[in-house]
Amino acid sequence: MFKKHAAVLATALLVSGLVAAGAAPASARVLDRYSLDYSESGTVEGGFCGADIEPTYTYDQTGTGVVRTRGDDIEWFHERLRVVQTFTYNGLTVTDIQPNTLAKDHKIVVNDDGTLTITVLFTGGGRLLDDDGRIIAKGSGQIRIRLVIDPDEEEPISEEVVFGSTGTNDDYCAAILDYWGV
Repeated sequence: MFKKHAAVLATALLVSGLVAAGAAPASARVLDRYSLDYSESGTVEGGFCGADIEPTYTYDQTGTGVVRTRGDDIEWFHERLRVVQTFTYNGLTVTDIQPNTLAKDHKIVVNDDGTLTITVLFTGGGRLLDDDGRIIAKGSGQIRIRLVIDPDEEEPISEEVVFGSTGTNDDYCAAILDYWGV
């Protein structure tokens, strides 16, 4: 999709694999709560959606995350986000609104070699609006991604989509370029 959305997704994927230090608690407990608020703006350099254009953009996300244990010594992540991004080219603006996105560790397995296999669930929906507020594309549903993580390195060894997107999957790039007449 877009570079900024991919960066958020990559961050969520990387964060979801950390292992807690310390003794295993008897029951679930909250280890940390954190903010995911972030904003930036600029120009998309090097082309946009495969076209030789460089629109300006704004990116605003608000959200929270929580880290818990569930009776073991593994940290489970749960994050909620609201994302609004705009792209403007040649005087026309499109706005992508993702009002309620959820990313959470769905299942964690400790492998014999000490790595973790984590199934991460992503749900939510988005609407792409033109200057007049009309929906020109939408995407909703859920996906599940399986990550294999080395807890010492805190980076994915591998990742794969194990449950493809449900719901609508309109091509945002095609809708934007068509709206802009590119």
